[in-house]
Amino acid sequence: MGSPVRIGILGAGTVGGAVHDLVATGHLARFGVDAEVVKVFTRRPEGKPGYATAPELFTTDPAAVTGHPDVDIVVEVLGAGGAEDLRAQKEWVVDALRHGKPVATANKALLVAHGAEIWTAARESGRAVRFEACVGGGIPIIGPLTQSLAAERPAAIYGLLNGTSNYILTEMAQRSRSYEDALASAQALGYAEADPDADVSGRDAEAKLLLLASITFGARLMPGAIHRKGIERIHAIDFLYAARKGRATIKSVALARGVDGALEAMVSPMVVPERHPIAGIDGVTNALFFKGQVSDGGAPGAGDWDYVFAGPGAGGGATAVAVLGDVQELVARSGDAPFLPVESIVSGVDSVRPQDDLRASFYVRFVVCDQSGIVGELCQILGEQRINVSEIWQLEHTEEELESLVGRGKGGTVAHEILPFVITLEETSVGQLRQALERIAQKDYVLAEPLWLPIWGA
Repeated sequence: MGSPVRIGILGAGTVGGAVHDLVATGHLARFGVDAEVVKVFTRRPEGKPGYATAPELFTTDPAAVTGHPDVDIVVEVLGAGGAEDLRAQKEWVVDALRHGKPVATANKALLVAHGAEIWTAARESGRAVRFEACVGGGIPIIGPLTQSLAAERPAAIYGLLNGTSNYILTEMAQRSRSYEDALASAQALGYAEADPDADVSGRDAEAKLLLLASITFGARLMPGAIHRKGIERIHAIDFLYAARKGRATIKSVALARGVDGALEAMVSPMVVPERHPIAGIDGVTNALFFKGQVSDGGAPGAGDWDYVFAGPGAGGGATAVAVLGDVQELVARSGDAPFLPVESIVSGVDSVRPQDDLRASFYVRFVVCDQSGIVGELCQILGEQRINVSEIWQLEHTEEELESLVGRGKGGTVAHEILPFVITLEETSVGQLRQALERIAQKDYVLAEPLWLPIWGA
């Protein structure tokens, strides 16, 4: 590559703008890299920072970036879209590789959906695709897993992979805010998009977990292949029950682990005991816990983690820093060594456990009409599915809390007739629990759909 290194950017949103700013202010100079941005693709260049003074820098044609004769490295930061958008983005990345340009991307959804085609193009072109920014924002995760820990066979990898969800749950836990208020705060601070579905539904964390599963376990999975639950139905009272009765809090956890030769994976809010370090990781912080086993296949060591990676997980600045870290690596390696960790890791798993076969202890929150005999009937239904009850939790609630619960279910019931309570269950399968709750949800006295969450480590 010549000097300065010339960068083309696909995307001029929050992350793309931050990458552009960091390059312009000499962020890479500390590594001895003189760099400049020579072309930026965006569908709507008008109004983008820098457009008024340098409109020639912007283009609405992605080929003007991927095929630009002066571009040395392509940075792809377009963000997740629908299936049609992802197919188009894949073509642009492949086009850049075929033009001999290595790529640094922050688009985890793209790699999950079209990784095989992108790796093939990278191999054929002899150019690298680096994706450190796809998983942990500003946290270096991909490099350590594929280099420093490459000799360590994985037993489990789990953590908080979405800073937006972690911020919302932290606000609900610490300030007793409603989900809606906490989400509005996240949007006001720039942690959540106007359409927050990818974050709060767990889709963003799912894509990151699928990437991690491909790297650590060699499992190539598509979205929908694992259990995923969002945070939208978590209520402030769930934190009261978790804290006062369970000495715990609620976190949205992404988990992949090998059990008896099968991969178990899920993204779900979980009741996490306050003694576990993950319970104290708040705000937009992301954290990843890695549990390994010795290379000869011996038993895992003591505890349930060996390594912890933590840092900022939301915001364009942190992601842009990770992207430019990949750019620096591409410069150092001359961009001609394909970075294909998914082909170099020993699988360690032979299959993926079906969602309904996943087993855990569970927290189940019910909201019912305050009538006699209901708890007994619920326990009978659970028993018929061979599910054992561990504890029944009940707290006093304000009228406002009670009415807000019913507002999410069947309205028209006055506060003194509303009865929320929690039943914790001994270990059972997701399938057994779903069958029982489907029967329970049909009962006339049920005012809101029961909320069920796995209990970490129970």
